[in-house]
Amino acid sequence: MSVSPNKINVVDWIAQRTGRIFGFRIAPTTEQDIFDITELAIEQDEQLIIASQNLHGLYVATTDEAFRKLHELPQSMIHIDGFPIVYIAWLHGLRHTKMEHRNGVHDWLPNYVREASNKGWRIFCLGSSTDVNARALDALTKAAPNANMAGRNGFFDVNQTSADNQAVLNEIAEFDPHIILVGMGMGRQERWMLENRVALGNRCIVVVGACLEYMAGEMKISPRWCGPFGLEAAWRLVTHPRRYGHRYLIEPWLLLAQLVKTGRLFGRNT
Repeated sequence: MSVSPNKINVVDWIAQRTGRIFGFRIAPTTEQDIFDITELAIEQDEQLIIASQNLHGLYVATTDEAFRKLHELPQSMIHIDGFPIVYIAWLHGLRHTKMEHRNGVHDWLPNYVREASNKGWRIFCLGSSTDVNARALDALTKAAPNANMAGRNGFFDVNQTSADNQAVLNEIAEFDPHIILVGMGMGRQERWMLENRVALGNRCIVVVGACLEYMAGEMKISPRWCGPFGLEAAWRLVTHPRRYGHRYLIEPWLLLAQLVKTGRLFGRNT
């Protein structure tokens, strides 16, 4: 590790790397940084939330209070998952941000599972349908045969006081994972994590969004060379126009309107 766990805690590690764009937190970090902060959290028995930010996330952040609150928690590390965020970071004076800090979850998740396998960390995977969840687990364990993983679908009553929700929390506690992967759709997954963060305890909780669908082969991953050239969105738009048309063609304009409306575009609400 690049940082001694005897000299710094998770919150300070995150704070040292965190800046703001339009008033929202981001932490330009590499894949290795993500591995390091996970190890630090597990070794020191601290809660860590790993979330991400892209243009869609910025729009959700302007409209969803729970999303914003989760990202503002001091134990939340918000890595960059989107080519435009790198440029936006530069424009906000975060000159140390580089293309290597753009880390799509589906790029680093298989290596993350391998790292967990090597360290003996247990992983619980929560999200998608039962079939997709099982296929994603199968694909990830093929990438890391010794990985200790379990999972369940993300279709349950997420009301904090519901019997469904308590059953999910009990299932997670029984498996006692070091890491929880949560992929239940942007907004819904963040709200669930925010409301249940105390019950989930000192674990590493990772937002993975639709990544389980990619791991399961439910959706085809774009050629990996697309990412560094900023072409991943174009590839998704061409291959899945109904799913991504609104997000990539309409939503950026809605985001601009929200940034103007809230005063964030010119830094008046940061």
